[in-house]
Order: sequence, then C-alpha cells, then structure tokens
Amino acid sequence: MLKISQPISSQLSTYLREFTTKEDIADVAAEENSCSSSTLRDIVYRTNPVTEKNLLALKRLMSIASKNADAKIKSAKQCKKTVNQMLLDCV
Repeated sequence: MLKISQPISSQLSTYLREFTTKEDIADVAAEENSCSSSTLRDIVYRTNPVTEKNLLALKRLMSIASKNADAKIKSAKQCKKTVNQMLLDCV
C-alpha cells in the first residue's frame, strides 16, 4: 500500500528497479509535470517519500513496471519453447 509521507516498500522498490529503466523514469517525468526524473528515481530508491504531488507519476511508473513484467514473462515462455524445440531437434 502506498502511504503519503512514507517511502515505498522495499518490495515495491525492488520491483520498480527490476522492471523499469531510467528511460521509463524519464518518460514518466516528462509526461507528469508534477515530478522530476530525479525525484521519481529517489522515490524508487526510497530516499524520498510519496507525496500527493508525485503520487500520479509513481502510479504511472508502477503501471509501466507491470507491463514490462508481462513482456518478460512472454519472452521467457518463448525462450523456453524455442530452446526445448532445439533440444528435441538435436536428437
């Protein structure tokens, strides 16, 4: 749960670092004029708290992380399918 005046959880920080890039952060900051990329990065690394002003940008970044995680799952499934087929073809 996101709480105003509190840093994000360690778990959310880990997810955002794993599933977003510095380009994602820059894009969100450019879209959401209420939050700079350095502020958003500091929120991700838990050195700045969530505020009413940066909440919208944080939610947007979380949405991107979710989409990126889905893309990694899809890519991993395709990798597994391809590698397994190659193993079968080698026999």
